[in-house]
Amino acid sequence: MRCQLPIVLLALVVAQVFLCGCLSDEPQGLHTRFMHKLSIKTNTPIENVTFLVPVPTRDDLPAIGSEQISDAFYVDHLPEHYDCTIVPVDGQYYLQLTAPQMDPARPIHVDYYNYTSFGDKFRPEVVPQLIDTRYPFGNESLFSPKQNLTLIAGAPGIVETRGINPGCRYSYTIPVYAYYENGTRIEIYSDIWGENGWVEQFDAGMLNRYYDHYHLVITGDPQGWMPAGGVVTTGQGMYEEWQLNASPTSGAGE
Repeated sequence: MRCQLPIVLLALVVAQVFLCGCLSDEPQGLHTRFMHKLSIKTNTPIENVTFLVPVPTRDDLPAIGSEQISDAFYVDHLPEHYDCTIVPVDGQYYLQLTAPQMDPARPIHVDYYNYTSFGDKFRPEVVPQLIDTRYPFGNESLFSPKQNLTLIAGAPGIVETRGINPGCRYSYTIPVYAYYENGTRIEIYSDIWGENGWVEQFDAGMLNRYYDHYHLVITGDPQGWMPAGGVVTTGQGMYEEWQLNASPTSGAGE
């Protein structure tokens, strides 16, 4: 029994150290994620195709987070017979897509994902490098130009540090251009997501995010420039005091 006592005490000490680490208030594994999707689908074959669709911009330039995007960003994700270029239109940036034809079996689908890790240990100096999910307007990548931007849910500036915040939602319209022949139904969708994530006590996953998306369905003949409906959601998820007290520099990895 005397030999077993030190072993039991050692086990208790190890367990206490383990529990203290698990119950620490400091976050572990801070990371950010950006995601972007573009989808254009047709129900029937169409010809002489031209689309102009908004791309994510930050600081008035095409960018996703700190990564600037160019024609090459989209070329790798498109069928070979498409010509694409990012063009300025009235001070905003659009992806111009042209093709002699578009087949329903080969829709346009762009899917981008970027993950940035800030290490396992919490370091306060990296907090300002997190994505500004509460105030993305003017700070993060969004679609432009937004017209008729209207708050439809939530209260800006109110954030709870307990539970999941539903965030704020804004509706808007955004111009999209389409020209083609022989179409019956075209669907255009694009989104951009920015997320901060970390783990806390007993590996509980935590995150907060913002996201922006627009959607347009065209039936019959296209009308040139048309308003797509969009929604921006900000400040959704879980927030802690160490994040609320920081001054984000907008965008991960800077």
